[in-house]
Amino acid sequence: MAISDLILQLQHAKEPSKELDISIGIVMGYKRHVKTDTGNGSEQERKVVWLYPDNGDESNLPAFTAKIDDAYLLAQSLAPGCVGGVSWDSQGGTAKIDDGPYFTANTPALALCIAALSVKLQKDPEAK
Repeated sequence: MAISDLILQLQHAKEPSKELDISIGIVMGYKRHVKTDTGNGSEQERKVVWLYPDNGDESNLPAFTAKIDDAYLLAQSLAPGCVGGVSWDSQGGTAKIDDGPYFTANTPALALCIAALSVKLQKDPEAK
């Protein structure tokens, strides 16, 4: 999925979404891997695991759209050393990174994800 399309989906999201988390993880470089295990019986069980971008270790996929800490991880990964802010009120959340624009969404985590992906898109226009 193009980053610009992902940003648009995040802007219209009403709540956190595992599907959006997966798309964000792919942008960050997480790799999806399916493991098969015979377990206790002869039936094989399939298990989806995610491989961490830096070292390929198994990892849980962060809940970028649900948890502000995971959205912060996204911002620091896509824009190392960035500074910014997040605020919220009864209408939703707002986020800003460095000198970029303010982004609003239904939750602070969604707004921060949008701001972080916008920084990546600005740095790498080919990623559209």
